[in-house]
Amino acid sequence: MSLSLSPCRQRLALAAATALVLALVTSVLAPVALAVGKEGWGRFPTFIGRYHARILSGGKLHVVGGELTMFPQEEFPGSVQPAGILKLKTKRGNNDLVYLTELAHRARGRFATINGGAFVGPKIGSFGARMPAPGRLRATFSTGGLGTVRAVFVRYSTSPTP
Repeated sequence: MSLSLSPCRQRLALAAATALVLALVTSVLAPVALAVGKEGWGRFPTFIGRYHARILSGGKLHVVGGELTMFPQEEFPGSVQPAGILKLKTKRGNNDLVYLTELAHRARGRFATINGGAFVGPKIGSFGARMPAPGRLRATFSTGGLGTVRAVFVRYSTSPTP
């Protein structure tokens, strides 16, 4: 038995099939799209503390060492956001301070915006890292002045204060 549809009904059936396929694709891809950047770097105890930096590639200013301090920061009463201070020592002995804000994570990836001068200062760069194990970060970060720096950060204290 052959089923023949009028051209109008064929277009309607094609439109319905297309809508069904789009709905299925959207329901499958939506969770992936939403997981692109969850706020923060995960649960606070897993990354809060102080880290020593072992520099793999020093960038334009020849960074030779540094320290990263991660802590919960109260932006305004009742709103605690994770933040960080990255202190870098250059080959000439100068210290360069930058501030990590807008932290996000995806799986083992950790991301942040680098601000200059203060936490509310201008956005001057980006920070990206993988967390292969708790307390360890393998990072690449860059700013206009520093260039691109690659480093391994190892947590030596779970307290953000000395």
